[in-house]
Order: sequence, then C-alpha cells, then structure tokens
Amino acid sequence: MRVKTFLALIITGSVFLFASCHKVLDQKPVDQITDPQLWENQSNVVLYTNNFYSQLTSGFGGSNVITGGAWLMSCLTDDAVPANTNSTAQKYYSTSTYDAYYRTISPIWSSRYTYIRRANIYLSKIDGVPGDPQLNKRLKAEVRFLRAYYYYDLVQYYGAVPIITVAEGAVDSTMFHARNTLDSCQKFIVSELDSAANDLPAQYATADLGRITKQAAWGLKCRVQMMKASSTQSPQDWAAAAATAKGIMDLKANSLLIVASTDSSVLAKNYSSIFSSPNNAEMILSVQHNFNSAELATYFDYNNQSPYYGGLGSTCPTQNLVDDYEMMKTGLAIGASGSGYNAANPYAGRDPRFYATILYDGVAFRNRSMQMYSGGQDMVNSSGQAYTNATTPTGYYLRKFINESITPSGSGAASGYNWPLIRYAEVLLNYAESQNKAVGPDASVLAAVNQVRARAGMPQVASILTQGGMDTVIRHERRVELAFEDQRYWDAKRWGTATTWFNSATGFTPTRKVTITYNATTGVKTYSYGTNFNNSKTFAARNYLFPIPQSEIDIPGNKLTQNPGW
Repeated sequence: MRVKTFLALIITGSVFLFASCHKVLDQKPVDQITDPQLWENQSNVVLYTNNFYSQLTSGFGGSNVITGGAWLMSCLTDDAVPANTNSTAQKYYSTSTYDAYYRTISPIWSSRYTYIRRANIYLSKIDGVPGDPQLNKRLKAEVRFLRAYYYYDLVQYYGAVPIITVAEGAVDSTMFHARNTLDSCQKFIVSELDSAANDLPAQYATADLGRITKQAAWGLKCRVQMMKASSTQSPQDWAAAAATAKGIMDLKANSLLIVASTDSSVLAKNYSSIFSSPNNAEMILSVQHNFNSAELATYFDYNNQSPYYGGLGSTCPTQNLVDDYEMMKTGLAIGASGSGYNAANPYAGRDPRFYATILYDGVAFRNRSMQMYSGGQDMVNSSGQAYTNATTPTGYYLRKFINESITPSGSGAASGYNWPLIRYAEVLLNYAESQNKAVGPDASVLAAVNQVRARAGMPQVASILTQGGMDTVIRHERRVELAFEDQRYWDAKRWGTATTWFNSATGFTPTRKVTITYNATTGVKTYSYGTNFNNSKTFAARNYLFPIPQSEIDIPGNKLTQNPGW
C-alpha cells in the first residue's frame, strides 16, 4: 500500500470520531507519518483504527450512499415520503427505476471492498505493533468487527458476495474473485463476530464511549442469524438467533431507559431522550456525531424540519404509520371496537411514542402550535403558496431525531445527535421474534415484548396469542419502536413482504395522507384521508437484491455474476 494513500485516510477519514484521539492528533502532524512509522507507533495505530468507523452507516450523513443524508430510508417504505417528490435519487429508488448503471449504486460496493482490503492489511500487521498487547488485541477485535459489518452490509444489498480475507495490494482485486455462497457468507460473518466478541469489553471508560463492544458484536451476529432464519424458516436457525439475543440480555450491560410515570408527555420525552442523550445505557452501537462541523456534525434538522422553520421536509411520515400507533389506555388499534379512538380528535390518547416521533396538526413544537391544516403556516408561505419542494404531502413532519434547540440552516446550526445502529429495544424484539419462531409465544417472548411496551407506557400484550398472532404483534412493535431507524426497509426484505407493502398500485395499503380543513369561525377541523398525491412506489421481485454495479461486471477478467433480473 502506498504511503500517501495511507496518510490520506488518516487525514480525511473519521479520525475525529472520538475525543480521546485528539491528543494523538496534536502530538505529531499526520502528514509526516510514513507507513513504517504507522506500524511502529501504537498511538498512530489507534488514530488509524478510528478511520474504519467512518463506514458505519448513518442516516444523518453521507455515509448512507443511497440517501446521502438528505432523507431517510423510510422514504422507500410505507412509513414516509419526501416533500420533494422530484428528487431524482429518491424517485429512482422508490419507483425501482434504477439499474446496474446507476451512479449511486457503485459506492456501496466499492467503498465496502476498499475498507475490507484495508482491514485485511491492518489485521495482518496489528500483532506486530509494539506497545500494550492488550490494547492491540482489542483494536484487532474492533477492526475485525468492522470488517464483518462491511460484509453484512454487502450481503444485505447484494446477497452472496466474494469473501476476501488475505492482505492484498491497492489494486481492487474483488473483480477476480467469484461470489461465495450466501450460506458461507453468513457463516463467515457469524464466525468473525464470535472471534471479535471474545476480545471486546462490554463497557468502556468515558473517553472511549462509542467504540465497539462485545454486545455490539453479538447484536450484529443476531441480525445475520435472523437473516438466515427468515430464509430457511428452520426452528434451529431461529433458536440460534434467540440464544445470541439472550446472551446480550443476560450480560446486563445495557438496559431500557425507563421513567416512572403514566403521563404521556413524560413518557414521550423519555423515549426522545434515547436519541438526544449520547451513549446512554440503551444504545449498544451508534455513529458518533457532534456539533463541530469537522467532526461529522449533520444537517438533519435542515433537511427534515418544516419549511416554516427553514427546513426541507425531506422525510414526511405517512398516514399509514400514524394509524399504526395504538391507543395508550386500551392498547388497541384505532380501528378496533372499544379502542377509545375519536375520529374528530384523532391524535388524542395515542401511544406516547407517536408524540415523540411525528409532528401533527396542533402539536406544540418550538413555542407554537403546528399548523398542518390547509392554509396553515406549515403548509403555505406568507404569500399563501405552498413551499417549493418542502411542504409535506402527507400532512405530517418528522419529530424523531429533531434537535429542537437549533434553527435549521443549510450552512450552519448542525445537529450533534448520534445515529442509532443497535439498541437494547431492538435486541428484545429480536429475541421475541426469534424465540417465537423457534418455540412459539412462551413466557419469555411475552416478557421481552412487554418490556418494550411498558417502557413506552403501553398495556401488556395478552398471553393467549397464537404464534402467528404474536408475530403480528412483534412486527407492529418493530414498526413503531424502531420507526425511522432504517429498519423497516430491511425487515420487509427479510420477511419477503416488500413486494406487497411497498407497491402503491398493488399493495393492500397504498401510501396515505391526511387533509385537514379548518373553519376559523367555528374553530372546527375536519379530517379526510386519501392517496391522491405524487408518490408512487414500486418494488418488484428483483428488488430484494440490488444489482452489482455494471462497472464491476464489465471489468475484463472478473468472475462476478449479476443478480437475477438485472
């Protein structure tokens, strides 16, 4: 590997992720470090290790090459649409009109294999670095996890991929490797995560919060096992995934954030604190951001707040998602008999997570009431015209992840919230799904689901459910608990439901919106619901896998085969 390539990584990568590394940066200008000096100095190796974290995908920033941080992956699902329905990238992906030549697909493949190659070189050299051998051991485990994460990402997008573990030169050699089988890819990732977990701590000192932990390795392992089990539907495969999740639960290094209250507003605020309070007990792995623009701060608020505040409304929740939030008092769906739902006051008495996730008409936000009725301040500008490519097409704006203390701006006021990758609530739901699939809705399945619901302030799930009934409950909980955390898109692919859920024309629940009319004289609001807006979604069978970039397929001498349908 050429020295200047190495150095560019240290200079331009996410070496600023952790405050604990700042002293290392100050000790010696990194542009004076040669390749031999890097591997002869443990402090420099720590600095370089941080660069591998830059490939952890954040919904807030450009590390998600599909969205570029402009909108969330939820816009590809039935949970959200962007205000700007003319966005080329979003339209290509939501309508599945992209192909193997589309430019934004290539970086997924190329960036992951670039970092896999660098990780292979790192893993071949780290044992020889002088210094604390225990630190070397931990750093090696971190990079081993991250390499497994890169492969996990590739498998999610492309299915079976070439597995390369030897240190090779700077020339991209993935073109000369045939694809492994999907089963061997999954087994490799699981094995690597087991090895990494053995040498990773469950907790870090304050200066190193945000680094990879043992339970992060197990959490990713569980996802891979669930991916496999969803395909095989083998009780043994589901049991393996359940055992991995149970290991995290038994470790007791993480827990749900709980507040002793029955007040909906207090419970909603507690749920919001999961995302506004960095590295709390519930967060197992998150992409570290902060307020310094040089340290991966994000413009999420600018992209997603109402245009009244200068935002772009890039991720607007759908009526479909809104309707899935149950009634808090009864725990019933809004359409169920005796639920307590009032169509004339549709936002009252709902699951507290609704209030922490979605901005709706009349809600108090930033010292005013949101006006999402026709002609309201969040729908039209001072001239009475809809904001250009920024007015919500659904009647809702996003609240989750929004930093209410800042005014959105395209050139400043960046949010410093961390992006959640794995959190304890997901582990509980992973356990519940896997255990239910393995043995049925036993007491431990109920306990896991009810822990998540109880923290939200929702009634317990009854113990009389069938296996299928419990599966429906778990899928509901995943939707509302993990909303906008880029989970539903991959869940639907794993469950094989995307071709139904994400097809506007053929789906049983086309993407829906609310239109609110306000009578200023009487103060009465009326609500009507429909699907007539410019946001068609298409998901064909071939879209369960992305195409391998044609630029890779076309390289002479390659051994790659394209995915079916592409």
